[in-house]
Amino acid sequence: MIYAQIKAGRKLHYAMQPGEYDRHGRIVMADELSRPICGTPMNTDTYRMTCNVSLAHACQRCRAIAARWAVARSAATRRQRKSA
Repeated sequence: MIYAQIKAGRKLHYAMQPGEYDRHGRIVMADELSRPICGTPMNTDTYRMTCNVSLAHACQRCRAIAARWAVARSAATRRQRKSA
């Protein structure tokens, strides 16, 4: 996942990078980023460069979804280790 900004002055959103699965289970192709994981609509298919932008401006829904995914991944990893 990577932080990306849809428009100047807007919040940062999590987007999936090439090779990762988007929220619909499709693989993101090379030279692309997915739509924001929170489902925020985009008027364009491009993002802004986000260097030197404070994470205080991050989308709260994206952060909550990413946290849930991290918990689910760690639980799955623990189950795999116990079964091995």
